[in-house]
Amino acid sequence: MVAGSHILTKTDLRKIFDTYYESLVQYANRFLFSKDECEDLVQDIFVGLWEKESMFPDETSLKAYLYKITRNKCYNVIKHNKVKDKFAATAVQVLENDTLFLKQILEEEVVRQLHKAISRLPDRKQEIIKLSLKGLKNNEIAEDLGIKLQTVKTLKSQSYKILREQFIAYDTLIYFLIMS
Repeated sequence: MVAGSHILTKTDLRKIFDTYYESLVQYANRFLFSKDECEDLVQDIFVGLWEKESMFPDETSLKAYLYKITRNKCYNVIKHNKVKDKFAATAVQVLENDTLFLKQILEEEVVRQLHKAISRLPDRKQEIIKLSLKGLKNNEIAEDLGIKLQTVKTLKSQSYKILREQFIAYDTLIYFLIMS
């Protein structure tokens, strides 16, 4: 079928496909439950075989390659599904947990309100607070903005005071939401 080492032609690929497709699908089906998934996987292997312009010294090498790549792809699908299943299970737990749901909504709302309050600060104070929220230290902020360290400390302190005042009423609301 594949004589010597040469790049596979369309005719070669068609012969290889006709010879091995069903066997590879059956082999993949040992590991994966869905026949459709197995067929897709094997078709992807043949597309890859064509795109890579593969060469094989003999049919034994080709056969070994096809079964090995099928096994590896099945393994990757299983690993991916395992991760997906674990994520789905975690997501279901989160969705079923009303307390956690309320906490997430509250966190999102607090973050939204914080960004809204920050946006009402004067420009320089906004910059400093945003950089601080990104994890930059005062000296890094001063360097980034080209201002004195003391200026950063002063503007940051003033900004926090303004933000705290804006959140006093909001704190009471959060307290009641948490306690209910």
